[in-house]
Amino acid sequence: MSKSTLLIEMINVLRERPGVRIEELASAVRRSERTVYRWLREISGSLGMPICCKDGGYYLRQMPDKTLFALTPQELLAFRLSLTSSPFREGSPVREYAESAWNKIKDAVVSECVEVANGMARTRSVSVTTFQAELPPGLVETLDRAVDRKRRLKIIYRSQKSRRVGEYNIDPYALVFKRHSWYLVGYCHEHQKVIHLKLARFIGAAETGDVFEPPADFSVDEYFASSWESWAGGEPVKVCVRFDSEVADMVSEVKRHPSQVVYPQSDGGIIFEVTVSGIEEIASWVMGYGKHAIVLEPASLRAYMNDHARGMVANYERWSDTSGAGTD
Repeated sequence: MSKSTLLIEMINVLRERPGVRIEELASAVRRSERTVYRWLREISGSLGMPICCKDGGYYLRQMPDKTLFALTPQELLAFRLSLTSSPFREGSPVREYAESAWNKIKDAVVSECVEVANGMARTRSVSVTTFQAELPPGLVETLDRAVDRKRRLKIIYRSQKSRRVGEYNIDPYALVFKRHSWYLVGYCHEHQKVIHLKLARFIGAAETGDVFEPPADFSVDEYFASSWESWAGGEPVKVCVRFDSEVADMVSEVKRHPSQVVYPQSDGGIIFEVTVSGIEEIASWVMGYGKHAIVLEPASLRAYMNDHARGMVANYERWSDTSGAGTD
């Protein structure tokens, strides 16, 4: 174990056990009392953390001019890794705040703790599978300010399904990260309901000058309560899917939704039940398991799956006929 790590252990012991005796410190860091005496001088001198001795016990003296956060290297590591995850990548509404917070934390903790955390980061990783699309200049700042100040927006937005571009008046309630992307949740005056809009599909946004007051009972958590991943606002529907034994463990080992219930079957398979908003989003997930999954209910989802399966087969057959794939 490195000296820096042991010094941090000593500091933590001094902080957590005021009045600790020299033999206890030596035992805690597994070094001789002579070494501990030398390290106490280093902590007090080089690291700028005054230590006093009273009645044979050692204490960290309070420093009124600078507060050192009592964060361990492991806690610093967790915060550092979180900044590499999707919610804080380029284009995130909170990226600037997160980076500012990290710089302040680095300045307010023992420098050796930061060094140890940096070393640990080389053996830990947070995988990022998607990246935020390039957003119009100033968009994030405009949305962020409008949410905080309750300012109505006129936005230019591209629809996912129709790909048509339209203008909408939105009362922005919240910025939310779901699955891989950031969304703006707010009341759309043209649709006369609360909707959520993916930031990647914004073409532009500007304040109208009008002020709004969000409903007192509105809750972002409740709005997405039945969402499978990121789609919300549809009627809740009970979905029941049978997974065979080959994928049953993979499906059941993860809690994917608060409402999910898993029923083990005698042949090693499972029946997976969940209540979600709409069927299209969960349909994509079920289709990922191919022949190992079959929808039991609702009938609308089973028909949706059947239609897509037939379409896939037709596409592959048509491709084979035109490309000669699979022939000698």
